[in-house]
Formats: sequence, structure tokens, C-alpha cells
Amino acid sequence: MERTGVLLLQMGGPRSLDEVESYIQRLFNDPYLVRLPFWVNLFRGPLSRRVARKRAPEVREQYALIGGSSPNNRVTAEQAAALQLDLGADFRCYAAMAYTPPTIGEALRAAMKDGCTRWVAVSMFPQYCTASTEAAFAELRTEIAAAGVDAGRVAWVERWGDNPAYLDALAADVKKTVKAAVDEGPGAPHLVISAHGIPISYIESGDPYIQEIESSLAGLRQRLPASIPITLAFQSRATPVKWKEPSTIDTLTKLGQEGVRNIVVLPISFVNDHIETLYEIDIQLADIARSFGVESYRRVPVFNVDSRLTAILRELVLEKVAAQ
Repeated sequence: MERTGVLLLQMGGPRSLDEVESYIQRLFNDPYLVRLPFWVNLFRGPLSRRVARKRAPEVREQYALIGGSSPNNRVTAEQAAALQLDLGADFRCYAAMAYTPPTIGEALRAAMKDGCTRWVAVSMFPQYCTASTEAAFAELRTEIAAAGVDAGRVAWVERWGDNPAYLDALAADVKKTVKAAVDEGPGAPHLVISAHGIPISYIESGDPYIQEIESSLAGLRQRLPASIPITLAFQSRATPVKWKEPSTIDTLTKLGQEGVRNIVVLPISFVNDHIETLYEIDIQLADIARSFGVESYRRVPVFNVDSRLTAILRELVLEKVAAQ
């Protein structure tokens, strides 16, 4: 039986404080992630280096507070190992990072070296977005062409934010965290769904991400008690252009000012821990919430290496293989 290579596509993250500046530079150098006017885009390389130099000191401090590196690479590698064990000998699974080693190209070449003759590319972003899903897929398409791989032998898992097992797992984790918040008090907890934000220009050009976030939220609502108040907000604004609102910062501030004292945050668009969960939500946003009177603040854990996520990925992969 032929061997299938499964590529788990993620953004990656700096593996040490020394890699922070180069990581930022690669992010801002990606036209899918950061859109620039045509005339500015001509200077994208020098501009991305300048932005990286300016932002690196502050971002290094943030990574220092979460252990000096991003766990994203390690977690994705562990997810790949767990998935390979579940899928069996006819599969090889690889972490494939858009901005840090092991890169998407390196993962593809490793799969070829291991004798894979067909591939399944799995976006580790449940909701499709140009800045994440399409950025990774575009890089893989470039690498496929360079390696001479038959594109017809590659299947693509683009989105899975409406997957029932995914929504069931999210709902179970929300219920568990809300129960702990109720037990601690004070008052009934308010659930803040914090999704990674995107610029308004992406939405206006037809990016489906916000619609898919809202669809995931609708599926989640159906699985949660109606008594839990829920607010959708958006985090991680990275550029000075107008982004989707309300921001998570403004939402937490408003809830605190309105007298809410118990908050649970669900990072709905993340399956791995990284700086957006460990620093932005757990430290920065927690401090903001408490400064406005919030007394109990909890985050719903992301999946990381969770057997439920492994089972979801397994079914997504097998569905694509069966259709090839």
C-alpha cells in the first residue's frame, strides 16, 4: 500500500530569544499576512527588517515571560507524532511551519525521502483565513512545484471549524472551565470568545474568516447552556490599519466597567499554545481585566496534544485519503 505524508501546517514561532527578530521579519515580509500598497510593497524587504528591529526588544520581553520561546513548534511536532501513531504504518506525519524550521519545504522533502507518494495538507487553523490558511497553502504549492510533485496527489484540509467533534470538545472544555469559575465566584461568569483579529480590508475583499468564526460560535452556542452570557471579541491587532471590532481589550474593559467580576476567555481560533495565549491572554489581558475590577479570570485551555484533537485530525485525513 502506498505511503501518505500528512503535513500539519502551522505558523511556528521563535525557538529562542535570539530568533525573535528574524521571526518578526518573516511575518511582516509575507504579503498574505501583511498587505501593503503596491508602491510600499516594492520596499517590503527593508521595511520588514526595520519593523522587526523596532519591535524585537518588546517582543523578546514577552517571550521571556513565557519561558523564552514559543511552544508552537514542539507542540505541533508532538501532535504529528500522536497522529502518526493513530494512523498507522501507511502514514508519515510532519510538523510544517510557515515561518520557522521545520519549514513547509523541509517537511515536504522529508516526506518524499520517507517514500511518501501522496500527501494530505492539514491546516491547523480551524477557520479559513487568507493570512494563515492561504499563506501556508501558497507556500506549500510553491514547494510542490519546485519539487516536481504531482499536485493531483495532494489533498487539502482547508477548514474544520464546523466539525461536530471539534465543537463538542470546545463545549466540554468551556463547561468545565465555567463550572470552576462558578465555584470560585464572584457572580455568574461571562464567556468572552476571543478570536484572532484581521484587518477590515481582508473582510471587504471577501475573506471568509469572520463568517467562519461566527459559524463556529453558533455551533458552540447550541452546545452550551443558554444561561451563559457570551461576547465575541478579537485580539492580536498587529498593524495600524482598521481591524475587526470589538477588540478583546475593549470588551474586557467594558465588562469590568459594567460590574462583571467573573470572566472566562475562550481562544476559539487557536489549537496550540503560543504567545497569543500564554502572554496576550494569560498575562496582558488578565492584567487589564483585573485593573477594571474583574476578580476571577480564567482561560479555557487550548487542545495542544489532546487525544480528542488527534481523533479529529485522523478523521479529516482519512476522509481526504478515501476521496483521492
